[in-house]
Amino acid sequence: NRGPARGFQRHWPFDRIDLAPYLRKGRNVLAVLVYQLGISNYSYAYEDSSGFLLSGKVDTLNIGTDDNWKFREAPGYIRAVARGSGQYCFQEFFDCRNGDDDWVSLGYDDSAWLNISVKAENLRTVGVMPWHEFEERHIPLLTNDILKPSMRIAISRHRPAENWREIQHIGWIYNRENPVWEAAPGNAESIEFTAGITAQLIDFGKEVVGNLIFDAVAEDDGECLDYMIAESLSGISPDFPDTSQPPTTLFGGRLILKQRNNHHELTMPWGFRYLVLLRRGSGTIIVSASVRNTIYPLLVDGTFISSDKRLNEIWKISAHTQRCCMVDAYIDCPWRENAQWWGDALVQSQNTFRLSADSRLMERGLRQISKQKTPNGLTYGMAPTCGHRCILPDYSAMWIVTLMAHYRQTGSPEMWLELRETADGILNYFQEQCEETGLLSFDPRYWLFLDWCPALFKKGIPTVLNLIYLWALQSAHDLAVITDDMERARRFEMEKKRLQQAITAKLYNSETQLLYDGITHAGVPVTTASPHAAALGILLDLLPQAHDTWLEKILLPLLRGDRKLELLPSSYFMYYIFEAVKLKGYHREVIDNIRRWWSEFVECGLSTTPENWLEKTVPGRMSMCHAWSAHPLVHFSEILLGVRQLAPGWEKISFDPLMTPGEKVSGSVPTPFGTIEVSWDWTAAEPKKNIRLPSGIKIVDP
Repeated sequence: NRGPARGFQRHWPFDRIDLAPYLRKGRNVLAVLVYQLGISNYSYAYEDSSGFLLSGKVDTLNIGTDDNWKFREAPGYIRAVARGSGQYCFQEFFDCRNGDDDWVSLGYDDSAWLNISVKAENLRTVGVMPWHEFEERHIPLLTNDILKPSMRIAISRHRPAENWREIQHIGWIYNRENPVWEAAPGNAESIEFTAGITAQLIDFGKEVVGNLIFDAVAEDDGECLDYMIAESLSGISPDFPDTSQPPTTLFGGRLILKQRNNHHELTMPWGFRYLVLLRRGSGTIIVSASVRNTIYPLLVDGTFISSDKRLNEIWKISAHTQRCCMVDAYIDCPWRENAQWWGDALVQSQNTFRLSADSRLMERGLRQISKQKTPNGLTYGMAPTCGHRCILPDYSAMWIVTLMAHYRQTGSPEMWLELRETADGILNYFQEQCEETGLLSFDPRYWLFLDWCPALFKKGIPTVLNLIYLWALQSAHDLAVITDDMERARRFEMEKKRLQQAITAKLYNSETQLLYDGITHAGVPVTTASPHAAALGILLDLLPQAHDTWLEKILLPLLRGDRKLELLPSSYFMYYIFEAVKLKGYHREVIDNIRRWWSEFVECGLSTTPENWLEKTVPGRMSMCHAWSAHPLVHFSEILLGVRQLAPGWEKISFDPLMTPGEKVSGSVPTPFGTIEVSWDWTAAEPKKNIRLPSGIKIVDP
């Protein structure tokens, strides 16, 4: 097992493990490696203390942490190495000559290890800071399978840097060497370094998430093997940050090898596709690399199969992206940050629910975000975190929207009842931030994201921010009504009406029937009209008399176009664009857009959907695996499989697939009641469609 799941030390999560399958008759060994990061990052809040606690029994034998345990400081690990990124963990340097690789084996001699009792004066017990409470992790243990690389792609015969022996940022050494890669396809399960070969490039075939494992045989003592990971290639060269600048995100490390056999598994998981191995020295080295896959064990029931092979490929990379971004939390990407950014969570949850009805990761995230707040009520943009600059008012509002999304998926208001006081704090902040106009203004103390669209207006009074606030109010109002909390319902209804009136009066041009993108600090309306505002306006049923204008002048030209707009939404925000036009019946336009725009990811050989459009993604600096771009899962399920949820908990659905002559589609849609099976076929003269429902679900007209 690897754990615990991320959390806060004041109520630290614990793992519950059944040891029975691992025990054998006779002598058994429990062996643990405890890793203290020593800093806070974007997924872990460090509180200056660490330890190991075990409670359990085998029959009547107590195996918990007591005076019978032995310990030592783990040898081989080299401290004070560089960060892999500012948001996540360190590079890892390990000296196998001191590493004592077989310490986990049954016959290992631990006579030199110290008994816990010799450190009794330094031991701390449960109930002291920072560990006053413990909690179940509430999610299953992560996967534990081993993944092998698919092939070797290239080698480089460059001259190693003269000062490679220094312990320094692994990327700085590489950037000074100017490797010249030459194609050398071959087997990747055993990589041999002989005279003249300095570096080799290995492809795992797709994005993988987990802990690298190295097995190496070295001819000489003290040979070095450096390693670095990448998500993409330029030709046959790995994409790393600009060599003229110190790398900002570059994970890697060094193994100092002993003569003959070496084994080492990294302590922290990374997300990547390509592995660069660099030999430092002159002797022969034979290396086998693999990855311990550590992702959320999602039971995938949602499927999609089309006669259009390109649509199948888009579904495949979208599904794989979502899986890679589910570990012990929803994470934005497994490479750069591993952070539970909650602005991504609405899209990620909807992606998940087209693969599985499992809502546990969403529930755990809702709780964790609610635990890290500012005094004025805003939640952090991610949690747990040290990212005090990452407080985004729009993400706090979207946290309330995801509470409604959870209710719609499960039919249960329990999360709202548990967390509604956090929603109160968020909405109180927004109300206090509103100006005399009744509109919400930009708060310069915080980062306002909205979307990766530089031209989108974000200062003064931004329309998109006000619409997101309105969405949060609408969600909170509806949840209060559902739970018969009429005091909250009346308060939220009054604030919602006030905000709607202010938007209509100040942000809407009745002559053009377009929404301004905001009002400047000088009180002047911003004359641009973004797809972002139009889509949110439709989703909120705001100004329905203008919806046709928004569709004809803004949204449909966007979908039919070629991404040349200055106000171009990111691949993430296209989720909301698609949701809006689907409400108005423009289903074919959504599928046609996905076929054109997402096909570019497939055509360039990606196994996952990237952070943004390819022309706006900087290789080596932006993620090539980002789940907020994987929402074709949602649209294929709703449009091509034709299954659209119409009631909380999936008690009612509509079934109206978009069928095309000459094509056929089949698939399944998971629900809390079980899996809906769907197929349609129009390869004959007359189309045929079929659906099989689990008990408890009714089909009604949309």
